[in-house]
Amino acid sequence: MELFDILRFILLLSVLIFVHEGGHFLLAKLAGVKVEEFGFGIPPRLWGRKWGDTLYSLNLLPIGGFVRLKGEEAGETLGFGGADSFAVKSKLRRALIIAAGALGNLILAWILFSVLWGVGNLVPAGKVLVSEVLKGSPAAEAEFREGDFILSLNGTSTPDVTDLVSLTQANLGKTVVLKVERAGEIREVSVLARATPPQGEGPIGFAVETATEEVRLPFWQAPWAGLSTTFENLGLMVKGIGSIITSIFRGEEVAVGGPVAIYALTSAVADGGVKPFLSFMAILSLNLVVVNLLPIPALDGGRILFIALEALRGKRLSARTEQLVNSLGFAFLLLLIVLLSIRDLRTFF
Repeated sequence: MELFDILRFILLLSVLIFVHEGGHFLLAKLAGVKVEEFGFGIPPRLWGRKWGDTLYSLNLLPIGGFVRLKGEEAGETLGFGGADSFAVKSKLRRALIIAAGALGNLILAWILFSVLWGVGNLVPAGKVLVSEVLKGSPAAEAEFREGDFILSLNGTSTPDVTDLVSLTQANLGKTVVLKVERAGEIREVSVLARATPPQGEGPIGFAVETATEEVRLPFWQAPWAGLSTTFENLGLMVKGIGSIITSIFRGEEVAVGGPVAIYALTSAVADGGVKPFLSFMAILSLNLVVVNLLPIPALDGGRILFIALEALRGKRLSARTEQLVNSLGFAFLLLLIVLLSIRDLRTFF
């Protein structure tokens, strides 16, 4: 682990968490709840200053931040703490304050995607790029070169890698015709899609990736494109979470990464420049929106679930019950993070 990679990872997490906590902070203020402390980093406290009713603090570990609201603890109930206590606010206001963290991350993703569209965003170009040609492979014999673009296979367009792979798999053992673009010229190339290629080579013997192109929008169009990109990705993440849950119940293996995987991806993406880093930050911010609103105790979604149960029952859960359930949820999440980190360490290092 290099120091620069660690600093970039800390920056990424700090921005995401600080924006999340900032959402709670702003809506709590708007709802008339006293914010006792708004801190950057994780205690112990290095510096603090009080403005109004709120202590603003700078803490030792520069990762994210936190908000401490008056009356937020489960033990505080109606009738205690005064009118500026979180505990005495309506169910709707409490739910909105809790959900505001996710809203902050949603807005951050929108801003980042809008900026990217304004300065030039990479989008799929509708074709596949050949990034490497393996020696002695059918691709080499057919004189493919790095930088060639594949437009179609047997007359069917291949706008991305997934399409090319599925079409190739459907024609194993056969000679296929690829439409290839090189230096602005288009030609057709016949090549064998091997049924049993050497390990790691693939049927044709080249490495490919979905080609991209940079699109820059006028400043008045960028926010709308950013909004569209935000909700497109949000929808994909919700579907992804649904697929993961379904796979778990079926006993299937799921591809889920922990903090170590995020660190490794951050380093790889950041090496590509500022734009990929900002895009990755936007994606992670949306991921935080979806995950944090899952109805799991210790997450914001779990806290909103408690409020929903309160509305159905007509009364709150006891402080002891809520604290116990939250503690169990926190223990589960901590165990999950540890297990994922162990697996990721074996994978990436």
